[in-house]
Amino acid sequence: MGAVRQLSKDLIDRIAAGEVIERPASVVKELIENAIDAQATSITISIEGSGIGLISIVDNGRGMDEDDLALAIQRHATSKLKAPEDLFAIQTLGFRGEALPSIAAVSRMTIASRTADTPHGSFLVLEGGDLREHGRRAMPEGTIVEIRDLFFNTPARKKFLKTSATEQKNILDIITRYALAYAGVSFKVSSDGRTMMRLASGMDLPQRLGMLLGADFKSAMIAFARKESGICVHGMLAPPEINRALRSGILCFVNRRAVRDATLSAAVSEGYRGLLMRNRHPVAVLFVDIDPAEVDVNVHPAKAEVRFQNQGRVFGLIAAAVREALQRPKAPRSSTAEAPSTSGFCYPSPAQNQPAKRAVQTVQTDYRAPANGFYSGLSIIGTLKDTYILLEDDASLYILDQHAAHERVIYEQLKSGADRNHVQMLLHPLLIDVSPGEYAVFEQAAATLAASGIDCEPFGSGSIAVRSVPAALSRADINDLILTLLHDVGVKHPVDPREEILASMACHKSLRSGRRLTVPEITSLLERLDQAGAPTTCPHGRPIYKEITLEEIARWIGRRP
Repeated sequence: MGAVRQLSKDLIDRIAAGEVIERPASVVKELIENAIDAQATSITISIEGSGIGLISIVDNGRGMDEDDLALAIQRHATSKLKAPEDLFAIQTLGFRGEALPSIAAVSRMTIASRTADTPHGSFLVLEGGDLREHGRRAMPEGTIVEIRDLFFNTPARKKFLKTSATEQKNILDIITRYALAYAGVSFKVSSDGRTMMRLASGMDLPQRLGMLLGADFKSAMIAFARKESGICVHGMLAPPEINRALRSGILCFVNRRAVRDATLSAAVSEGYRGLLMRNRHPVAVLFVDIDPAEVDVNVHPAKAEVRFQNQGRVFGLIAAAVREALQRPKAPRSSTAEAPSTSGFCYPSPAQNQPAKRAVQTVQTDYRAPANGFYSGLSIIGTLKDTYILLEDDASLYILDQHAAHERVIYEQLKSGADRNHVQMLLHPLLIDVSPGEYAVFEQAAATLAASGIDCEPFGSGSIAVRSVPAALSRADINDLILTLLHDVGVKHPVDPREEILASMACHKSLRSGRRLTVPEITSLLERLDQAGAPTTCPHGRPIYKEITLEEIARWIGRRP
């Protein structure tokens, strides 16, 4: 007999379960999605032992009658697809028909449900996917699912779980994502009898952010939205000074489905380009509303990834929307101007669960982004160690890094092309010897260098001849500048080499520490910062200034307000 044989049903079920149910958080995700699809407005979640001992989810959704409940635990049974073409325009969070049978296959599960038009509920008790008991019971409308002893029959899966604290964090992360996407649903979460989260229904996105991430975080967030050709991107952004070491601070939703998508995260990061230090990542909540026919949500067993029909268009729209929001002018502290209008932002209405037909709802934010006049509106106190400029307004002290500030001014000047017609021709070409690796980078970057105002060309074997530079760099060390540019581009492989080149050029031209500025020079620098859009970071992402409020200073020295 041959080596090929049919797998047993038990093994098939366990393989399918392994694709969908990786850890306790996977169970919570699938059951929350089922509750939301059932139009639940209240979801109560209880866990014990970080989900291994017990996961209980109670919702007040539509529920199932006895016949539907029996079908729901069968593989490939679902109420969410009625025709083959529905698979290519998914309107719900769930669709694979795998969740309940997959969960049942690796746990001891009890599920009970009742519809509004039946006088009683029905229940099933399963162990490892096998039905042990069924019957009727009194219960309110909705569904109750209890998962006990998760992975009891797959010890290898349990062995790869993390610590209890980590698994609990994963569960709370999943709940947080859906709490942000569905502000019209109330969530109550407890762990080992201790309340972890309690969120009332009817909140808007900033209110939920305040509850989940803290009031200070909420007040700093920047609302954004942009719509183009049937795609709407919107959400909230943290200012660049609030950042993370990992990309986990970027929460992405496609038609209100929580996804962990590298393309979407990269698009958000692209919008922050030049505003964050290297190896730091933004904090953001991103919603993408799109025709379901334009996105494939069936590319991952756990529905964690998506594929867009036109990925480049979505990427560009997100990056542009984020960049536009971060560049809004920031009003001076003493200004009474209103925060930027956010009317028309397409944050989904909590009352509407159909992703393709969302109502428009206004998002409010207390954040006031920097405006022209912000820096010029500050009073000059003096300088510190010929490196920092000390400024003040009615509420705060500002410590401004003169090098970072001037570097950003020069960067914006170079980027805008203001020096395009102001090129300094060198009397004699400057010859620079380069290594084979540097020469290879030069061949790739020559056109970008020329577009940035540096005209150079090959000169023999292993040398570069520089013929002209932007007038703003006429006094810079050109030899050192070119070698630095080639190193940065060759080592970092930036998506946009011109950004890296301009940042390095600006760094070489900008003021250094140890140069004491006069009051007129400081005034000119502040005005040029405002003319550049009042940026808050240098081209490499370092903050230009540190703000210390008078309240902070008073607390430090024990003075009562």
